[in-house]
Amino acid sequence: MSEDQQRRGSYVPIEFTPEITNQCLKQVEFYFSEFNFPYDKFLRMTAEKNDGWVPIGTIATFNRMKKFRPVEKVVETLRTSKILQVSEDGENVKRIEALDLEGTKNARHERNKRTLAVMNFPHENVDDMTELQEKLEGFFNRLAQINQVRLRRDHSRKFNGTAIVEFNSFEESEKFLKTYSGDDAENLSFEGRKLDVFSKKQFDLQREATKGKNFSGTGQKSRSMTGHRKNMPKEEPKKEEKKEEKTEAKKEEEKKEETDN
Repeated sequence: MSEDQQRRGSYVPIEFTPEITNQCLKQVEFYFSEFNFPYDKFLRMTAEKNDGWVPIGTIATFNRMKKFRPVEKVVETLRTSKILQVSEDGENVKRIEALDLEGTKNARHERNKRTLAVMNFPHENVDDMTELQEKLEGFFNRLAQINQVRLRRDHSRKFNGTAIVEFNSFEESEKFLKTYSGDDAENLSFEGRKLDVFSKKQFDLQREATKGKNFSGTGQKSRSMTGHRKNMPKEEPKKEEKKEEKTEAKKEEEKKEETDN
């Protein structure tokens, strides 16, 4: 028995109901979508080495695909896709129309405009990241139209309480930000914990500010990034202001030297 056959037989088969079939198809199509493929280094490099093809057996090992068994049913499901094609032997899959990777990367700026950071999710006792991922996707889908949810991790690869949410449109993200952020914001909570919502730009500014601080441990760094609205910078200080401050300090020092002499 081949290694692939042994791996395929190590998972419990499930019934591919219409709902399960749709979940399976949507998940694999997402892997190859413009929202994931250009930024998924492993998947992209695997495809580049094989003329765009990726082994279905490899995709079946991804955490969110392990529940879809047997793999033969996954192959059957992928054959119904309108954006993916399966090889004749049923071993590989790729996009029907290749993505313009360069153009997609250049569109990242536009994606960031419709992306928000939602912070302060419960994260202390998370054992199953896949289960949490699905739970948070359901949570946001009930509130707005979204493209994807990414869970951020700390240095130990554990969820740090922050979700990066890309909305279907800039208008959707602006509406969400206006509703749940600011002095008159509606309360947004998950499992009894109040959440904080920030623009992607503001979140990135805070990350850069955090990197510049000399923290002694990951605990301090994590706390500085989670649930503290007062720490979020509003804008960077202007270079001219910094220069003026240095000049004034230098003048004071010169005056002191003159007095001492």
